Amino acid sequence: MTITRDRVFDAMSIAGAVALLIVSIVGPVENLAYTGIGIAIQVMAVGPLICRRIAPLAVIWFTAATAVGMTLAETIAPGTIIDLARDQGTLWIPQAVTPFAVCGAMTHYRSQTAVWIPTGLLFILALRPWDLNGARIATSLLLVIVPAVIGMSIAARDRMYKVLLASARADERAKLAAEMHDVVTHRVSLMVLQAGGLEMTARDAETRRAAEELRANGCQALEELREVVAILREQGGSGTGKMSQAPVPELSTLVSESESVGVPVELHEEGAVGQASAVVRRTAHRIVQEALTNVRKHAPGANVRVHVTYSRTDTKVSVRNSAPVGPGLAMAGSGSGLNNLRERVGMIGGTLDAGPSTEGGFHVSATLTEPTS
Repeated sequence: MTITRDRVFDAMSIAGAVALLIVSIVGPVENLAYTGIGIAIQVMAVGPLICRRIAPLAVIWFTAATAVGMTLAETIAPGTIIDLARDQGTLWIPQAVTPFAVCGAMTHYRSQTAVWIPTGLLFILALRPWDLNGARIATSLLLVIVPAVIGMSIAARDRMYKVLLASARADERAKLAAEMHDVVTHRVSLMVLQAGGLEMTARDAETRRAAEELRANGCQALEELREVVAILREQGGSGTGKMSQAPVPELSTLVSESESVGVPVELHEEGAVGQASAVVRRTAHRIVQEALTNVRKHAPGANVRVHVTYSRTDTKVSVRNSAPVGPGLAMAGSGSGLNNLRERVGMIGGTLDAGPSTEGGFHVSATLTEPTS
């Protein structure tokens, strides 16, 4: 359900309550038994409907508390709320608000069992079991029970919509994993084989060394691609369970690679690495890898500090670099790497923040939540 549609429904609910209130006030006098105080209470009770989505339980409890106050006032001082001379079964509840408060709470609050408590209280106060009559029974059912059933139906429909949406996303991820495996893996494998052939046939040592590096990087790319495919397949419900068996890359390897090309990196790790799950450790590795790649591309000569804190509940990753020393080799980027990182971190329920730092450099920070199952 879109935000626009939600706002339309909220506006319609408030408009409906106001319309019902106006009709009850300007209608025939025999249908209106509220005194001036009673009308003021009815008008006052409409306001909280603005919060029916963000605080549905509070709204329905406010409505129930208003009904309790009306009942106590009429019991202690008859005629305070209701004009007894024209009372023909008027309900001692905020009639204009009750159906919308009940329906909204049943629709939006996470626990319908908790909503039934104030709903039942409203129904009892509207029904007045100590003074039953047929008209009041019918009106009570129409204003309390029917909206409750409608709200439960809407909530069930929304839950079904979310399940179908999640299923569609899972199918899309599974298709994407299959496409990556069939196309990208095939092309990278050809590159690795060609590099291996070049290494064997090259006549000079420099070419052989470059070919070996190319082949090694291609093999590493294949391994990382398999990990991404495994994550997508698990998210798509078609995981094989083999991803956790692959060795988790060490962050120290990334640091050594960066230092070998002239990027000084300071690595600090706190807590036991074994406390983090394999999925979280791989994601942390990918974050540091992307951050260091961006430093090499966009901040030549900058110093980098990597800080990782492991715990049983989450792992915090922070990568900060100083301002670039020389812009000569800096390259422009599309930002897709960070966007992909956010997607990957979001897939495991984590959060990622990236942007310029106050020191003139750049920072990438993430909190990776451990899976609950």
